[in-house]
Amino acid sequence: MKALLGKWKAALQNYWQRQRRLRKSWRQQRYVALDLETSGLEPKSDQVLAMGWVVIEPPVLDYQQAQYFVTQAQPDLKQSPVVHGLVRRDFLDATPPQQALEQLATVLNGAVLVCHHVQFDWQFLQRLAKQHQVKLQPLAKFDTLTFEAARLRQQQHHIARGSLTLAACRQRFRLPMYEAHHAYSDAVACGELFLAQAYQYAGSSEASLQELLAKAK
Repeated sequence: MKALLGKWKAALQNYWQRQRRLRKSWRQQRYVALDLETSGLEPKSDQVLAMGWVVIEPPVLDYQQAQYFVTQAQPDLKQSPVVHGLVRRDFLDATPPQQALEQLATVLNGAVLVCHHVQFDWQFLQRLAKQHQVKLQPLAKFDTLTFEAARLRQQQHHIARGSLTLAACRQRFRLPMYEAHHAYSDAVACGELFLAQAYQYAGSSEASLQELLAKAK
């Protein structure tokens, strides 16, 4: 009973600490923009082939904390050479998934995970982390795709097929074009898009992280 009460107390403390963090200005938070390259679309059967991320401390992208890993010594490439440009020689010096995940867990702890279609990446990450017994604990998750869809609907724009790709969303903010389908460059591209979206919505105001996250649902 005492152990159960201890767990309950710890969970309650964590809840209130998280709520205090969410009420702080979005500009006082740390973010990790991340992208994965996978062998397919199904987390239960497909592999995470590569991952890249960059840390954001508004208004700065901190490239010194950026990372890129290929994570499969024996990749199941499927259509990856066509889609991602990844071929077998790219995996000769692959980083063990557990090592990459442990580095991600360190940088992601207490930060906001930012992805373009965060549900897709998070499902793959959770499954991979569970396999290697690594705990990922972001403060929250922000989806640049969902944010952009909500912004367009609010402005009564027609959302055409292909209009919510990372490249299309960046184009509307007049951001430069990068090589697509590379985990590192896509992570940087996603991070830049996030800053453009956040500053357009909140500007220099003290809007809370909670308010910003509510716009991305």
